[in-house]
Amino acid sequence: MRRILPLALPLSLLLAACAGAEKLGDRAAAVGDWKTAERQYAEALQGDPGNAEKRAKHHQARQQALQGALAAARACQASQDWECVYGESDYAFRLEPGSAEISALRAGAARNVGLQRLRAAQEASARRDHQAAFDLYSRGRAVTNDPGVQGEAARIAPGLVAGAVDEAQRQRAAQQYPAAIELLTLAVAVDGRVRPTLDQVRAEYDRWLDQQYEVEVRQGDGLLRERRFAEAQARYEAAQRWKKGGRAEPLGRYARGLAQGEQAVSRRDWPRAAAAYEDAVRSGMDQSRFAANELERVSIRPYALRVRSVLVKPFRPDGSPWTGGRSRGFDRLVGLLASAALDGTGRGGRDALDVYDALPHENKPALYASLALPDGREFVTEPQKAIHARLEALVVVNTNFYDDRPVALRILHADRTGAFEIGAVTFRLKDALAGELTLADRSIVELRVVGEPSPLRDGQSQGFSPAEPLPAPPRTPAPAPTPGARNPMQRFGQ
Repeated sequence: MRRILPLALPLSLLLAACAGAEKLGDRAAAVGDWKTAERQYAEALQGDPGNAEKRAKHHQARQQALQGALAAARACQASQDWECVYGESDYAFRLEPGSAEISALRAGAARNVGLQRLRAAQEASARRDHQAAFDLYSRGRAVTNDPGVQGEAARIAPGLVAGAVDEAQRQRAAQQYPAAIELLTLAVAVDGRVRPTLDQVRAEYDRWLDQQYEVEVRQGDGLLRERRFAEAQARYEAAQRWKKGGRAEPLGRYARGLAQGEQAVSRRDWPRAAAAYEDAVRSGMDQSRFAANELERVSIRPYALRVRSVLVKPFRPDGSPWTGGRSRGFDRLVGLLASAALDGTGRGGRDALDVYDALPHENKPALYASLALPDGREFVTEPQKAIHARLEALVVVNTNFYDDRPVALRILHADRTGAFEIGAVTFRLKDALAGELTLADRSIVELRVVGEPSPLRDGQSQGFSPAEPLPAPPRTPAPAPTPGARNPMQRFGQ
């Protein structure tokens, strides 16, 4: 049984198909459609050739179809409808190929059909419908080998070819090369002497395509230089519609990657921007390294915000010392600064630092920095007594060169009376990554900040420690620190 089962299914399907064909034949026979009935019964017999009933049905349908075809052929012959005569007699000939009568009827019809098609080909050529002319010419020759038909085909061929060549030359002059080539190809099939003309037009068409291609590519190059990436992409794609391949293909991929990257940046979709710029780099056309640089700029990586140094004025805005009492040394410093202001020297740069260094140590503020990231995390440095504090403290944050979120940085003085805000600045992350910033505010003369790549992880720090919210100015009581949080005033015994 295991050997028989695989054959059972195909056999059952075959029997079902035969039964279906027989039913279709019965339906066709019932309405007098004997051609369909003959075809369906023939199909039914293929699967069941020994069935006497099916053979009888097929024989009856065949005879009826044959008689019907001959009757239709004679009726069409009376009206000289030779296409009809040929179609019906050809069908009858396939049913009864040994009949001399049917064979003669078919041959005569074929001769008339051939001549009729050739005349129609001439007429189509005269009205410049050359494709129809060559189709009719081919079908006229193919229907019969009658010498009269073949002779007539040879007689009209030069006119058909000449008309097609003339039309092709007009289309060539109008730079309608595909249509011209199609006509010349049809003409070559009839007259091989047209081949050189066809080859010339094809070569001319190739040169013309090269020219159109280069026009589009050069426009794309100019738009690419202007960083109009989407427009450049459109021009490179237009070039490839003229001709596939060439440098337009990788340039198109390059421009598409840059355009998509630019769009993703505008949406602040950094993963898609990175993927787009990676595609642009992979195109192999990034000789300027623009895409590689943009990939570096959009990629989210850890960068350290380094507060390098701060220089503050040597006294409070009201002229009193930051800490400690007035002394002869403090008054001398105030006098030096007043003299510099009166004589117009300004004492900038190194001269200012030299004057500031004259400030007595007991009058120097205890400076510390408080940095607040965009997500609310805050960090503080240890206080150091100085007018010019070299902090070199950093906090690491995951960001990129397009991140315009603000960072708040405050410089404060801590003493026994509380925390006093000397100045506060705000800068964007992307500005710090672009290069060292030199900032100033109120009593802050110079505050230097820079962003730089870091091997540390987001949130790690050096010189900074996590802090509670910043201390309030002296006008209000300072908040009590949370246990475990770093308080910069602890160094002063508070």
